[in-house]
Amino acid sequence: MSINYQRVLEDSFDYTGNVLRGGWVRWLQLIVFIIVFTLMYGYFVRIMRGDTPDLGGWGRLFVDGLKLLVVYLAYVALMLVVAVALVGGAGVLAGQNSPVAAVAAFVSFVLLILIWLVAQMAAVRFAKAGLLREAFNIPAVLARIRRIGWGSYIFSQVILQIVLMIFGMVLVFFVVLVTGVIGLVVGIAGILLFPVLMLAVSPAIYIFQYRYNTLIYESGTVGSAPSPAA
Repeated sequence: MSINYQRVLEDSFDYTGNVLRGGWVRWLQLIVFIIVFTLMYGYFVRIMRGDTPDLGGWGRLFVDGLKLLVVYLAYVALMLVVAVALVGGAGVLAGQNSPVAAVAAFVSFVLLILIWLVAQMAAVRFAKAGLLREAFNIPAVLARIRRIGWGSYIFSQVILQIVLMIFGMVLVFFVVLVTGVIGLVVGIAGILLFPVLMLAVSPAIYIFQYRYNTLIYESGTVGSAPSPAA
């Protein structure tokens, strides 16, 4: 099943722009959500579920955010177990500098990437199903990725990382420029605004990323099309 990458990118950019077009109060709320990260995770769930991305219902956002955090922590724990078992085991059995240890490190690296890829789609599956156990329904998650196509899915993630890198570089350049200008006026205090401004622009990156992965997940549905942007 082929993915219309251009349509996915355009939709994700439009969606992000529409969400952030709610005025400075909405932006401040998103910054608060990032600080109280469980609220932001709950907002990610709302994006992946396809709900209207409003900022109300903080209690529900907090609970959903905790569940999404559990999903990520579980997959991170699995990644750590795999890395320690393969690399550590090979090192103990064959020595740290042996070819076996090098092969084990490479296999571990590949498996970690695969687990990370599965985790992205597992998070979307959990959000859409509303059931925590569905994030760990590995056969169903793998079946969804097969419908997307492993090659198409991996390529979509390469595109995402490139876009995020460019997006991040542009935002960092903007922040450095602004803090530099302010610094010329008020001295070192202006430079101290750098982390504050970075925090202020970070919602755009997160919203784009989660909308993008949601559309990739939905591309594994026959006859699918991106759901309307906010």
